[in-house]
Amino acid sequence: MEEFVPEIIEPIPLIKGAKCKLLMYVIYLFISFFPIVSSLVIWYMYNFLIGVAFFLFFTLMMGIVISKMRLMSIPPSQRELTYSNLEVARWYIDKNLCLRT
Repeated sequence: MEEFVPEIIEPIPLIKGAKCKLLMYVIYLFISFFPIVSSLVIWYMYNFLIGVAFFLFFTLMMGIVISKMRLMSIPPSQRELTYSNLEVARWYIDKNLCLRT
C-alpha cells in the first residue's frame, strides 16, 4: 500500500525592509478596520441604520478583497489553511509588491 506523502508547506514569509513593512501594516489596517471606521463616520453623519447597512456592505467588500489577495499570493496547496488578515497581507506583499531577490 502506498503511503501518503504530504506536500511541503511553505512558511509564511518574513517581510524585510521598512517600506515593505509599512505597506504591509497599512494594508492590514485597511482591510481590518475600514468597515468599522467608515460605518461609524456614516452613522455619525446620517443615521444608525444607514451606518449598519454600510458596515455590512463594507465587510462584504473587504471579504472579497481578502479573497482576491489570498488567490493571488498563497500557494494553491495551502489555500485551505486558515490565515489571519495580517498573514494574508504578509503573503500578498511578499509575492506581489516587495519581490525577493
